[in-house]
Amino acid sequence: MWFVVGAREPTEEVVSVQFAPLLDSALALRDPAPAIRALVIGRPSEIIKLSSSPLVIRRPIVTGEPDTLVLTLRTNDVEVPEGVEVIVRDVQPRSLTLRFESTSSRRVPVKSALVQRPPYLIASSGAAPVRLEPESVTVRGPRVAVARVRFVPTVRDSITISDTLPHLVDLDTTGLGVSVKPPQVKATFVRIPALKRGIELPRR
Repeated sequence: MWFVVGAREPTEEVVSVQFAPLLDSALALRDPAPAIRALVIGRPSEIIKLSSSPLVIRRPIVTGEPDTLVLTLRTNDVEVPEGVEVIVRDVQPRSLTLRFESTSSRRVPVKSALVQRPPYLIASSGAAPVRLEPESVTVRGPRVAVARVRFVPTVRDSITISDTLPHLVDLDTTGLGVSVKPPQVKATFVRIPALKRGIELPRR
């Protein structure tokens, strides 16, 4: 009786590594961490799994650390995802320089940027009052960025004034550099009677 056995030789390959620091809630990274690469060895079928389940380095960092911290990276710092059979032989760079800044939070008002489509009758002012719920939100992030935020606008959207049902509207956080909670508010246009100087619009 003859047996034919086939085997694939393990190969070496350089793959990307995610850096996921476990930061204290009072800290924020000033700059993104540089790219980290690892040399792994394993069967090609195992290495290809790392494209969807990447290697990760997690390091806890607490408030008492200095503003600039140099972390030494070792191969045993690299977490291999469950179900992937590879061996980490090397990691580059061998150290990371991280710069931190303190974070803060505060409440700021929400400002409507909604464009109103008028109904058949509109007031002479041309606008109907809008009620936002909540009227303020919490912004959190680097202290300097938080101090610059005077208000958080809603995204620009077009809503019919006569529609008194609440609308869920996203907040526009583009360029703020902070996180905002909640990320949405309810907007309701308050129905008001047309003023004497109001304009009657033709029915379409």
